[in-house]
Amino acid sequence: MTQGIINILIAAAVVGLVVFRVSRERKFPIGSLWVFPAILVALGIFDIVMTGVSSPLDILYMVLAFAAGGAFGWYQGIHSTVRVDKAARAVFLKTSPIGVALFVAALAFRFGARYMSGSFSSSAMDSGHLPPAVALTSAITLIFAVGLITGLRFYVKQKYDETPA
Repeated sequence: MTQGIINILIAAAVVGLVVFRVSRERKFPIGSLWVFPAILVALGIFDIVMTGVSSPLDILYMVLAFAAGGAFGWYQGIHSTVRVDKAARAVFLKTSPIGVALFVAALAFRFGARYMSGSFSSSAMDSGHLPPAVALTSAITLIFAVGLITGLRFYVKQKYDETPA
């Protein structure tokens, strides 16, 4: 098998696992609700720094992508099933199919842009550099996905706060 086919199979397996996990009801302890989004923000910033996408206009694009992702995350929360257990200080969330589709589309677009540019080839992997347009597109879609997760967490937190004890 070629390296490209192996990469596609690995990506498909990861996406399948993500879809399986988020389509089931998941428990979010309120005390650790922001740990995963904080890790993703840190990884997103690391990715942006490593790819060299840092002009003021690029940063504006990423702020807008984060805001759009947050809005879509909130929308995803509206269409998800949220069950609050105040006694356990936890929220149980079952994501709707539209939410799963948004997240998978953001990841697929990110990896698709990299694949179409040849960034998964061995020469691109060795050099470690992406073409500027691909690096920007990749960073924007990553930040959109981080915004999507963060917006969903804000919605979950709001539902928890609204629920009487």
